[in-house]
Amino acid sequence: MDHQYFEKNNFFAEDFQTSSSAPAEFVECTFTGIDFSACNMSQFKFYDCTFTECNFSNVSLRCATFRSPVFKKSKLIGLNWSEAATLTGATFSDSILDYCIFHSLNLKATTFSDCKMHEVDFYEAKLMKSSFSGCTLKGASFNKANLTDVDFRNATEYFIDVRDSIVTGAKFNLPEALTLLSSLKITIE
Repeated sequence: MDHQYFEKNNFFAEDFQTSSSAPAEFVECTFTGIDFSACNMSQFKFYDCTFTECNFSNVSLRCATFRSPVFKKSKLIGLNWSEAATLTGATFSDSILDYCIFHSLNLKATTFSDCKMHEVDFYEAKLMKSSFSGCTLKGASFNKANLTDVDFRNATEYFIDVRDSIVTGAKFNLPEALTLLSSLKITIE
């Protein structure tokens, strides 16, 4: 099988073949409007790539590599990022990440901004110095996560059990920060 290598290419929906299963490496490439939902990602490596208005919904990320990817206005629904070979330095903005799994990943300094992230699993994730500014986190699970210095300001609908996760130095704002008290089973009147 031939290995394909692309550097600083711009790919658009009309000229990108997602049916290929040949190994491919992409360095500093941009992808606009690509539907990856029928793509076998296991042979793909992405380094410093930007994805705008792309659809990755329900794609298997098994063995795929993502180093410093930027996702803008993209659909990333139902992805198990824990199966990827590598996910480091990611930025997600104005994207949908519902039902994604980040179980036990090291996501230090990851940026999530203005994303819809319903039912996302961050079990035992290391999220130190990450940001969730403007994200809706309804039903997201942060059990046993390291949330040291994480910025939750302007995030909504989250629930974090402060007895079960490390929240030292995390930043919250009112009124959403009051949800932190609900895990303590106390009554506030």
